[in-house]
Amino acid sequence: MRKLKLIFNTIFLLLLFVGNTQNLFSNNTLSEFEFQISSDDKRIEAIKKILQQGNTKEALESLYVLLKEATIRKDNSVIFQANLLLADIYRDNGDYKKSTAYLENALKSAKDDKNEIQIIYFKKGGNFQNEGEIDSALVNYEKAIFIGDKLENNHDFKAKSHANLSGIYYLKANYPKAIEHSKIAIEHQRIIGNKEIEAGILNNLGGIYYMTGNYKAALETFKKALSLVGFGQDELQKKTRSTSYINLAYAYSGLKDFEKAFEYQDKYFSLNDSLNQELKYKEIAEIESKFKVESKAKEAEIERVKRKEAEYLIYGLTFAILILLAGIYVLYKVIKLRKKNYNLKIQQEILVHQSKLEKIKGDLQLKILTATLDGRLEERKKIASVLHDNISAMLSAANLHLYACKKQLQGTVPVEIEKSQSIINEASEQIRDLSHNLISAVLLKFGIGVAVQDLCEKSSNSNLVIACEYKNITRFEQNFEIKIFNIINELVNNILKHSKSTNGLIKIEQIEGNLQIVVSDNGIGFDLDKITMQDGIGISQVEARINVLNGLIKITSTNEGTRIFISVPIVY
Repeated sequence: MRKLKLIFNTIFLLLLFVGNTQNLFSNNTLSEFEFQISSDDKRIEAIKKILQQGNTKEALESLYVLLKEATIRKDNSVIFQANLLLADIYRDNGDYKKSTAYLENALKSAKDDKNEIQIIYFKKGGNFQNEGEIDSALVNYEKAIFIGDKLENNHDFKAKSHANLSGIYYLKANYPKAIEHSKIAIEHQRIIGNKEIEAGILNNLGGIYYMTGNYKAALETFKKALSLVGFGQDELQKKTRSTSYINLAYAYSGLKDFEKAFEYQDKYFSLNDSLNQELKYKEIAEIESKFKVESKAKEAEIERVKRKEAEYLIYGLTFAILILLAGIYVLYKVIKLRKKNYNLKIQQEILVHQSKLEKIKGDLQLKILTATLDGRLEERKKIASVLHDNISAMLSAANLHLYACKKQLQGTVPVEIEKSQSIINEASEQIRDLSHNLISAVLLKFGIGVAVQDLCEKSSNSNLVIACEYKNITRFEQNFEIKIFNIINELVNNILKHSKSTNGLIKIEQIEGNLQIVVSDNGIGFDLDKITMQDGIGISQVEARINVLNGLIKITSTNEGTRIFISVPIVY
């Protein structure tokens, strides 16, 4: 029964093994390996500080001015640093082609500084790898290594360059070359003394041995990786040990030693459950901490309101007593008149007091609604990221391994493998659809203009046509784009559900730092007051979002159609 259970779990083991292999190759790319070029130019340092504060637009404007001035006075040092910093900014924002263009400009002004040149080639290799241009990435990594070999005490750079090059050869199925460069990377990491990274590369190397059918070499390599991290208790050591356990289980399975394979599989599941439990405890503690902070804030607000009420009561009573004492010394008519004035003032103070309480109540409700919507947005982004970046990648890796298994069988392929591939493909499609429903993939990749146009096309049907017009629209800050898209999506849903219209139009335009949106239809319209009083939670959410964004909204609705105008300051 234990052997049958192991064979049943083979697909699961394969999935985790390949997922680990591909993740290591990708994590050793440029995004984790940042070089710092020293600079005597105070303006460059000031621009870097602006970037650290998140003001990318201001930093770019300053960089372009600085680069123009340096070009006029032919200051190669500043030209090099400005181009390199521009390349980093565009790379971090996903524009790898522009990043590569600025790296080429930096290369022209680098002169003969080998350290600067190797950095440029390494970053170019990372850009090409992110673009999926594997051959171009290979050429640039090899150039970086060729130049880096001429520099002394360059072990960290060499280790990561060879690790990335090993990953490129792995993707090209050139396993001997992948093994060669993995071994070189391991040697440099050993010199540095970074055992956790060395163990990760060893796990990669073992994975390559496994792909070539050398299960014994794979087993020995996985054992070395496990011995490096030992039983360390920090998070990286635990994760590396967990990966080594599952890799050992699969290596033993390849050697037909199912008892050992099942033993290491149990160790993997035990350690993985422990890691998941720690993560769960951290999340619970964080949620509990936030709840306590919010509860204390609410209690403080309630106490403040009570103190204000007590003050108003004391002031009112004091004023009443003074009026009463003064009334004793005047004639009856004067007393009667004063009583009337007194009653009017009491009513005014009550109205003022009630107005303030309503304002406090409204502000509190707005904060709660905004916090709920922001929390929901972050949760959706987190879930979509996990589905797309982790689970979807793992399913794809499993499918690749099954395909490799079919190639190696050289004969009739078991029906179980065909069914497994079919199941994995269906699961991948469902996960991709769920990820896109949580956060629009078109929005994240192309921006708000294209995303809204895509929304209009998907929402249109034979009974309703929704057109989209956008003008002067560029990329904005991601959370800002998501919030604007959610607002437009809510308004489109209202058109679909309630308007009974045949035509709709969405206009988006960037004007002097503001994003202006017009949503209109030729439907039956609605009474805004009645909607707000009954079930207008959608309109309430839209208004709350716009208030938080310091924008304004104007709704005009008749029985001939509805027009909604929105203007919000743009966040870049």
